[in-house]
Amino acid sequence: MSSSSFRPRPLLSSDELLHRLRTGFPAAEVEGAMTAAGVEVLGLRVPREQAGVVWEEWRARHDETGWWPYVTLGSPTDMADGRGELGWDADVLEWVGEAVAQDHDARAASVLVSACRWAVEEVANVDDDLDLWRSDYDPDRLAPLLAPAVERPLPGVSQWATGTRDFFEKDWRWVHFVAARGGYEVPVLLPFVYTTWNWSGYGDRGLTPLDASAILRRWHEQWGAELFFATGPYLELVVDRPPLDPRGAAQAAAELHAYCHDTVQDPVKTGDTMARATMWSLWWD
Repeated sequence: MSSSSFRPRPLLSSDELLHRLRTGFPAAEVEGAMTAAGVEVLGLRVPREQAGVVWEEWRARHDETGWWPYVTLGSPTDMADGRGELGWDADVLEWVGEAVAQDHDARAASVLVSACRWAVEEVANVDDDLDLWRSDYDPDRLAPLLAPAVERPLPGVSQWATGTRDFFEKDWRWVHFVAARGGYEVPVLLPFVYTTWNWSGYGDRGLTPLDASAILRRWHEQWGAELFFATGPYLELVVDRPPLDPRGAAQAAAELHAYCHDTVQDPVKTGDTMARATMWSLWWD
């Protein structure tokens, strides 16, 4: 079976979706573009404070459209232009097929194992408590260090999609739409939507779009995490069912730590806070 047979097929054509967007938002800027790999990206420009509401509305319509929405800064044309620096355009179709067929839980687990091995072997020195290092990546060791279970998810606050952190102090956002089975496919369809693989926070253990897809799919299935905002080294996920008990929070914190050590430097703190919240905000330096 060819890789192209795994390409997600939307229920609405791009023309139909563009028509709905223009009808629903007559005063808004709407455009579409296509990447060199043939992936269509449609976009709607909205005021920053409305981006979350628009995203929620169209996420709820994903089953009837087949187009996944995410919030970002640039237009679809910006996304489509100048994205072939690493020569990945030819790999996109193959990646989509591999992302569908891969054991995403196993691949996500391999990221956790490799991060632990790298930390213990490359970062820790002979005077360090290696058991303490390992506890950052071992949920069974981490869980007893966390606070007791909470009754309901902690409120999550968007830092970038609707917030004004850092250089995102702009009044407008784009809501992009990509034909995908879920947000977890976006990293392989648009490898530069957010670029963890350009940052060397873990030495030579660079992560790939397939790693990102596996991790996002695991988090989607385990905790209802959905791709919400993506641009450059910044990522935000809306989490519908965050873990509330220490063991589940420890698992989430360990995986977040392994995936994005730049943000999650203290797994205990993360296990008691962000891991149990409805928004996960990550960035790579």
